[in-house]
Amino acid sequence: MNMMPDASHTHLSRRNLLIGATAGAALAAAGPGLRVSFAADASSQRDILIVLFQRGACDWLQMVSPAGDANYIKARPNIRVQTTGNNAGIGLASLNGTDFYLSASAPELKTLYDSGNLAFVHAVGMHTEDRSHFICQDMMEKGGADGEAKQNSGWLARHLYANPNTAPLSTVSSSSSNPAALLGDPNALAIADASNFNISGGSGNANVIRAMNLGSSTYQKAAIETLNAVNDVQTGLKTINDDSANAGYTGGALSQSLRSLGKLIKMNVGLDVATVDFGSWDMHNSLVGEFNTRTTEFSRALSAFWTDMAAFRNRITLVTMTEFGRRLQENTSQGTDHGSASGMLILSGNVNGGKLYGTWPGLAANQLTTGDLTVTTDYRNVLGEILATRHAEKNLSVVFPTFQYSPVGIMKTGTTVTPAP
Repeated sequence: MNMMPDASHTHLSRRNLLIGATAGAALAAAGPGLRVSFAADASSQRDILIVLFQRGACDWLQMVSPAGDANYIKARPNIRVQTTGNNAGIGLASLNGTDFYLSASAPELKTLYDSGNLAFVHAVGMHTEDRSHFICQDMMEKGGADGEAKQNSGWLARHLYANPNTAPLSTVSSSSSNPAALLGDPNALAIADASNFNISGGSGNANVIRAMNLGSSTYQKAAIETLNAVNDVQTGLKTINDDSANAGYTGGALSQSLRSLGKLIKMNVGLDVATVDFGSWDMHNSLVGEFNTRTTEFSRALSAFWTDMAAFRNRITLVTMTEFGRRLQENTSQGTDHGSASGMLILSGNVNGGKLYGTWPGLAANQLTTGDLTVTTDYRNVLGEILATRHAEKNLSVVFPTFQYSPVGIMKTGTTVTPAP
């Protein structure tokens, strides 16, 4: 089996090497939120995978709610989504005989759902008893679960290693350190905002850095590759027809990250994988107002991105993740504490959309897991199906070595992979 190198030996990123290449010259890549990986061939028409992580543990019992369920009504007397009235949800679908309602703050998602470009998966997540944000995010981004051998690299890094990229723009991160999903990929650069991705001091400093790094050492090669990446982005910005101002983006963080990502996609430089963070879902207090505000930005940003990406929709698959869900029972502060199962969203021109997937376990006391919504679909089945059908992954046992993949049926038929025995 083709194994990745130990992730502990890949901490020297090209970005770090460039920053150390000359005193006072560094990349101007301010702002969190966007990590991107580029394929080797600039003319590539392969699919673009976008992984959006809802950090903080999004409450999917509020996002897609069993609003009429008696156990749900009893457990959330103050914060629940209702079937009618001021806090009524938007009727969505039935799953295993239970009716579900989309948050009223996400009407744009309902439009995408009705168009067939969006699907939801409920009661999905990671099998773990842990409720630590840090531990669960790390475990999920490394493709693991309780009782399995711990991985020292990220699931996306393993996928990229098995399907290597050699272009100057191979892997890009939103900060000086990669997310755990990309741990083990040494070729990380930050492009939080494509428009501001440049060398401090402009072309003068860039020329100095290039002249100082014309050798063949790993350090010098990394610096030159980074300069080439900056040049590619800045050149691309001048050539694209960017009409994103008319797409409906808000001034919010997710809108700005997705708008920047859209510019990179329009450059057609072979974008392969992108990750986007949208955090602050840890709502222990006064959930309703905060959740509705956050969900409004979430919904509007995704809708604007889809409008912006009209010419690329058949090549894009966007999937959301969150480290765990929330407890069924609201707390005394009218919020929710750390739970278990949550939900995922898939937005794609190749999704079997307009449908709610998963197996609904029910909310009766004997159907819960220590008071939480039970995980009935492992998150890796969703990710694995996307990689297998849309991203040319031939060996999911490398990406998820401790898990036996079983497709859910969410994606339209494309390149397929036989599940591991």
